[in-house]
Amino acid sequence: MNVKEKTAVVVGAGIAGASICLSLKERNIKTILIDSDSGPAKHASGNPIGVVYPFLTKHKTAESEFSLAAFQYFLSIWEKFHLKDLVPHVDGIYYLMDTKETYDRYSHSIISHQIPNHIAKESVEPFSNSPALFFPEGKSVSPVDLTKQILILANPRIEYSCKLLTWEESKQNSKLQILCKTSNEEIHCDYLFLSQGYQFTEDVHLNWVPLKKVRGQILQIPEQKPTNKYGILFGDYITPPIAGYQVLGATFDEFKLEQESRPEESELMWKTLLQKLPELTSKWEPQNPRLFSTRVSYRTQSQDRSPIVGKLPNISKIDLSIKYQNALRSGEKEMKIPYYESVGILNGLGSRGLTHSLYSAEILVSSILGEPNLLPEKISKSLRPDRFLLRMWKRDQLT
Repeated sequence: MNVKEKTAVVVGAGIAGASICLSLKERNIKTILIDSDSGPAKHASGNPIGVVYPFLTKHKTAESEFSLAAFQYFLSIWEKFHLKDLVPHVDGIYYLMDTKETYDRYSHSIISHQIPNHIAKESVEPFSNSPALFFPEGKSVSPVDLTKQILILANPRIEYSCKLLTWEESKQNSKLQILCKTSNEEIHCDYLFLSQGYQFTEDVHLNWVPLKKVRGQILQIPEQKPTNKYGILFGDYITPPIAGYQVLGATFDEFKLEQESRPEESELMWKTLLQKLPELTSKWEPQNPRLFSTRVSYRTQSQDRSPIVGKLPNISKIDLSIKYQNALRSGEKEMKIPYYESVGILNGLGSRGLTHSLYSAEILVSSILGEPNLLPEKISKSLRPDRFLLRMWKRDQLT
């Protein structure tokens, strides 16, 4: 397929949008990145340190198989573009298996997923003396610097302080075109990729997608002495120091979304850290967690907590006639979902954006360009946005 003269617009300059730009760059597609903020990584991708590791389950599931593949893809990009020399990071993540349930889950996950030792292995975390799953190539990394480096590699034309107002897909001379009206200009493009996080609510084409805004709070702590050499996950997480600071995170609230920091959450995270890692924290000077710098940011989470990756359904063209609906219910027909052929969505990454964005972007761009499917059908179906339309139809939420 000759795509050298094609143009794509990507909306959102966080880690997801930057990852899409990189996948487009690999295919020589001219790319325009727009974002309503004044620079990249201003929201969930703007935390000072984040962690990269795969989500695993006791037995293979679509979610865990995808996450493991995404983690391995992240490592391949990290190696290919020598990001270890460009992005502040520390290798190594411990995931504590300090309860019977977590030990059962994660120890079995190594066997069920046939994970090699260089990806994950059973170990003992030294400060808690607890059984742990150790990810040697897991990373504590600066999301801002990672996003910026990916954008340098992708080299799109960037329009900051530029808001997507409306867009429309139409055929002109038998060729699909998309008209994007932004706060700065009108852009005609061949492909449109929507990765604007919780700002999806401002797009009328996405108002049916079951996404929600989730609040998270982290603490930025001056480097402690002695310090942990690796990242440690224990429900919350503590990173090793990067540039003189460590991060303790993160809270989760999908109901109360105020921007102001909550001192009580800072105290609770600190108290949990002291309880979980006494061998580490007992050697620190007494601290008042209310005095630490905090950052509140917002992630976007889907209804089933899996990412939304794929061609965007055109809900306005779904046949809602009684005759067609009755044929579906009787099994005479299968539901046919109409799509915007050149519009894709990447959203709902939740707290795993660093791990999942690069692979999700590659899957999305590949699918929009009509390339062979990168994933088994079971995993693809668990990511595509149309999964929610099928559920909504079964619940009579479309009629």
